[in-house]
Amino acid sequence: MRYGVWAALLLLSWLVLPVGGAQETGAQFDHDLTGFLLNGAHRRATCDSCHLRGIFKGTPRRCEGCHGRANLMSGQTKPANHIPSTNTCDDCHTEVSWAAVRMDHMAITGACTTCHNNRAATGKSPQHIQTTAPCDECHRTLAWSPARFNHDNVTGTCFSCHNGTTATGKSRNHVQSSNQCEDCHSTRAWLPAGFDHSAITAACFSCHNGTTARGKSTDHVQSNNLCEDCHSTNAWTPASFDHSNVTGSCSTCHNGTDATGKNNGHFVTTLECDSCHSTTAWRPAPYTHTTPNYPGDHRANLQCRDCHSANNQVITWQFPAYQPDCAGCHAGDFRTGPHKKTDSPETFYTVGELRDCTGSCHIYQDATLTTIATMRSGEHRVNAAEW
Repeated sequence: MRYGVWAALLLLSWLVLPVGGAQETGAQFDHDLTGFLLNGAHRRATCDSCHLRGIFKGTPRRCEGCHGRANLMSGQTKPANHIPSTNTCDDCHTEVSWAAVRMDHMAITGACTTCHNNRAATGKSPQHIQTTAPCDECHRTLAWSPARFNHDNVTGTCFSCHNGTTATGKSRNHVQSSNQCEDCHSTRAWLPAGFDHSAITAACFSCHNGTTARGKSTDHVQSNNLCEDCHSTNAWTPASFDHSNVTGSCSTCHNGTDATGKNNGHFVTTLECDSCHSTTAWRPAPYTHTTPNYPGDHRANLQCRDCHSANNQVITWQFPAYQPDCAGCHAGDFRTGPHKKTDSPETFYTVGELRDCTGSCHIYQDATLTTIATMRSGEHRVNAAEW
């Protein structure tokens, strides 16, 4: 009785141990050690898809060993519509997917249509341009598109093919025109397109209205002028503008929105643009002082920044007590010696008395200042504009 129990236990251990060992070994097994790396779809395959009846040695390594039609494995085989070929699977396919196919056309000697006939391989689509030309006159072996077409031997008009049915024709937003395609387009590309405006008699706006052809942009300067008043038929820019009939101030348009305005580093001033600028160009931008405070060379030889060091129309006076007169800047240059006032007793003018350079410089006989001993001479201010 005891012998029968022990025999049963021993038999049970033989049945259990191999199964348990196989599961443990399978969970830890590194398939790369066999020299056959599992990549792509192979990583998702179950062991018994390739290793039939638990036989692990002698498993085929070539694609056709599993994916050939005469095999015992469960690998997918060539479909009935596969292109006829004696190539091995991996000449075109990868382990990742059947669909991403690469094909080396270098050794192909036959015509493209031998395979690309919509039976063996993709051929012309129903909307393909009607032509008897072989595929390789337009297409390459890398991809169907882009396709090139040699128009040199075409004798018909463009529209005979480019009619929207046989080949691409006018788009729905094409400018309304009875011109031939070749009047504006070239055989290299639709764009850029040229247009001969010489025979056009209507106003630009009849086409350039934003519907038939490009019109004013949303940021265009507000104007009821005709296009041709500013633009040429060569290009939209540069554009010229005749300011002679403009009655408003410059800043009405030149405000940075409707037209170019002041840049960030512009001199800070409330003056109108035309105080310094002309309608011909922004530069040069001269400014002439007309007030009597700035006579002579102030109106010709100085740069604005010589006095306006803070880049605005407010001047930082060196001697604020004497502003806005000459002494406001030049009090430090004043010398008493050349500015004698009386002979007896000898006195001299002060900078305050001559602060605007128009005060009396006569030399008087005495303090009564009634009799001039010497008339003023040398440089002196005659009027507001000159010395």
